[in-house]
Amino acid sequence: MIKVHSKFRQVWPAIIGGGKIKRHSRYLALLALAVAVSTITFGQMGSSEASGEKIKVKSESTPRVDAASKYSKYSKVYAKSNKRIKNKYTTKATYTTTTKKRYRTKATYKTTSHKRYHTKATYTTTSRRAYTLSASSDDLNDLQGDEGLEKLASYINRHFNHRAGGPHTAEGVERTGYGDCWGLSDWAAKKLAANGYKVKVVQGATSASSRHRWLHVYSEGRWTSFEPSLVTKRYGSKHYTATCGRATCVVRTYNM
Repeated sequence: MIKVHSKFRQVWPAIIGGGKIKRHSRYLALLALAVAVSTITFGQMGSSEASGEKIKVKSESTPRVDAASKYSKYSKVYAKSNKRIKNKYTTKATYTTTTKKRYRTKATYKTTSHKRYHTKATYTTTSRRAYTLSASSDDLNDLQGDEGLEKLASYINRHFNHRAGGPHTAEGVERTGYGDCWGLSDWAAKKLAANGYKVKVVQGATSASSRHRWLHVYSEGRWTSFEPSLVTKRYGSKHYTATCGRATCVVRTYNM
């Protein structure tokens, strides 16, 4: 609803009076006047009426703003400041590393392996003649030279035999008829010593025992081996000079 000033109330009867055509023209004039009055503040109207001056409406136009240029300007400023902040607080770390490559290679070993072979003893003999001489106990009282050694070996072959774990003294061999290498060597050494031979009871390692015993007998100007164990039937009636080990020590001597 449009509020009408008090001045218009005084002239209202004159405006609405008259014929129909006059009233319509007056209505239009009144409407235009109301529109004009609505754009003027009441303070300006009062001051204008008091001074008697014409009402002047001051139009203040909004200054035009170039949005594109403003956006471009502020975006550049923001980008520059943002870049400065990033450069200040965010830096890319630069590392210098040294990597060592690890290679998996097959190990090359230089080994010296000692193979152990379980073989039968190898014997060195000076004669392959079988023991065909028949020697009695009386013949053992007159033994001389290599022939005496042959007689003793033949007697052992015919009357004794080797047995592991058997008696290891001369008396045990006489009583049982068998003995181990210690017993047979002890019995043979005493018989040879009784006939004047120089005798050494030696000990060494073999493939079967680490403490095997046999004899070294001085006969006809030389030392020769006498193996009472190998001349038995158990070891194939080998010659008395056959050896199956290397002497490492002398256990006992006779006539020396």
